[in-house]
Amino acid sequence: MGPIKAWVSCVGLIALVSGCSLFQEKRLPTAQFVNEEFQVSGRIAAKMGDEGSSARIKWSHRIDIDAVDVYAPTGSIIAVILVSPRAGAVLETKDKIYEAASVEELTKQVLGWSLPLNGLKYWARGQVSPVVAVDHLAPRDDQQRLTYLEQGGWKITFEQYTAGSMLPRVMMLEFEDIKIRFILDKWERLDL
Repeated sequence: MGPIKAWVSCVGLIALVSGCSLFQEKRLPTAQFVNEEFQVSGRIAAKMGDEGSSARIKWSHRIDIDAVDVYAPTGSIIAVILVSPRAGAVLETKDKIYEAASVEELTKQVLGWSLPLNGLKYWARGQVSPVVAVDHLAPRDDQQRLTYLEQGGWKITFEQYTAGSMLPRVMMLEFEDIKIRFILDKWERLDL
């Protein structure tokens, strides 16, 4: 094998071993609060095809556990989702308990669509997930905040930010015929 063929083969092998990262769009550097623990309260409206629903949520994200409380518009709790590495994902309603290995599998089983919680923990803070390749990234706004990105098959539009902040206030997530609108009313760090 000649030196040029050997060099091309070596570059090809490196590309395969590194997950073809040479050919993926460049990701943004990891943000400074990647492992930040937070709690966010807000509203969610989800639409799949012609069916839709809305609820209030309270989501607590810790390094190794997520807890999402889902409330009816009247204020009563209708479901709790707990996710941890050891227990997997559990969704508990008034009448039933559902379990799965991941929150994506769990929500697919119960709701018919997968909630992208692993990406959402970054998107909710106005960040790109560092663990999934970016398919498309639109230019940032004049304050260097994300405006739109496509990641993991999801299209995320950052419609509004909290005044004077890098934290999103209104986000639209779209995947195939699923549309989820998040309005983040109150966001706070838990690691202070």
